[in-house]
Amino acid sequence: MSAPVRRVLVTGAAGFVGRHALAALAGAGTEALLGIGRGTIPALPEGADFRTLDLADRETLAACLRDFRPSHVLHLAAQASVGQAAGAGLETWRTNVAGLLNLAEALRAEAPAATLVFASSSEVYGRAFLSGRPVDEDVVPQPVGVYARTKRVGEEMLADVLAGSAVRLIVVRPFNHTGPGQDERFVVPAFAHQIARIEAGRMPPRLAVGNLSAQREFLDVRDVVRAYAQVIAASEELASGTVLNVASGRPHAIASVLEDLTRLARVPFEVVVDPTRMRPSEIPVALGDGRRIHAATGWAPQVPWSETLASVLADARARNVA
Repeated sequence: MSAPVRRVLVTGAAGFVGRHALAALAGAGTEALLGIGRGTIPALPEGADFRTLDLADRETLAACLRDFRPSHVLHLAAQASVGQAAGAGLETWRTNVAGLLNLAEALRAEAPAATLVFASSSEVYGRAFLSGRPVDEDVVPQPVGVYARTKRVGEEMLADVLAGSAVRLIVVRPFNHTGPGQDERFVVPAFAHQIARIEAGRMPPRLAVGNLSAQREFLDVRDVVRAYAQVIAASEELASGTVLNVASGRPHAIASVLEDLTRLARVPFEVVVDPTRMRPSEIPVALGDGRRIHAATGWAPQVPWSETLASVLADARARNVA
């Protein structure tokens, strides 16, 4: 039996994860690959195309779906920073919920045979992490904050809007991920860029930090997008409505992340606490159970943590040349 033809559309393709997703899907036997989003992509992987498109533009979105005829849609477009979302609530709800609603309705009308893979977030679990145990997909979400709530509402809205249609839905809940190209709103590149600027003589040898006590998973973005590609490849065997954690179950204290990056630095520096970065976390430890995605697709993290950190620091150095 021949493999099913996959025509994959990726929203948010100009973003950090989107660019990596295009690269992963281009090498995964996809017949046609189209990224859409705001902005541009300097270099596309072979076999991929890109169109500038805002999900708020319903007519253009509908025309794009009619023209491309996707078999799968990987929805990555979102306001992805927890901190930024907290200070931009209206825009976050518009992007994470209203844009998603436009996509769901357009799929019902223009691509009713498609499978939608929605990148939600581990943040939806929220206070459920207080159990101290790795959470699995059966744990009831208890989201905290604007970002987490928009993602949870997105999950529930999709289940409602797509009910009774032929559009199939798979929800993935990735845990924290990092890698080359991630911006400084996130903790690993925030440390790495400061180190790179110190090395380049662009700032004094003092690295500013916030709360270092929390423990989080940190997956490599290349592992995460590989998970998405494997979910798409296995989607015909997954029931509509399936929820899958993308998780390792291995914690890293924020303090240990800084220690690991410090060992990779080329010059010494002082670590100083910046009160503006001190955001106390009511969730001391957040871990996920990834057994379901492994059973469904065979996925497991592969990129060593040392390689992840080295690639983030190398990217920061390249962007901070003296």
